[in-house]
Amino acid sequence: MSPHLWELSKSIVRKTSLVILLIFVSNLNYGQISTSFRKSIFVEIAGSGGLGSINFEKHCFNQNRLKMTWRAGLSCAPIDKNNGTGIVFPLMVNALMGKNAHQLELGLGQGFTVTTKGSFFALTTAAIGYRFQPKSKNWFYRITYTPLISYLIDFQIQQWAGLSIGYTLNKNGK
Repeated sequence: MSPHLWELSKSIVRKTSLVILLIFVSNLNYGQISTSFRKSIFVEIAGSGGLGSINFEKHCFNQNRLKMTWRAGLSCAPIDKNNGTGIVFPLMVNALMGKNAHQLELGLGQGFTVTTKGSFFALTTAAIGYRFQPKSKNWFYRITYTPLISYLIDFQIQQWAGLSIGYTLNKNGK
């Protein structure tokens, strides 16, 4: 790997990690306020975690037609005979736009993979999709286009998509 490419990849990982850290820290500030936000769990088939993942999501901003969430997931996927099985940790920040049950979802994040043979991979994850989540129901459904963007060794975009079903643990932020 060329030194320039290595420095560029380290810079991208640092910036993505900083954004995720700032979201977590800013979310801690809400602990001092009586307002609580929705918390959800969902299973995603394919999507940002690779073949499939289980995810925890928390709303961290809610203003009229715009909601912001952060999510952390866990997945396991076979890589190849040289790397073994990979444990994938997708971390994302999402924006939900829409007033009613039908929402546009946009997201950006980082997927970190550690393999059973000691290799490490990082992929940028993106998402654009549709989310159906009625305010009066705990269940929600998502369908997303989730390209996986590799940048550490060479720049590649893997076309990918995901389908999710989830359950909101505290409906309407209660």
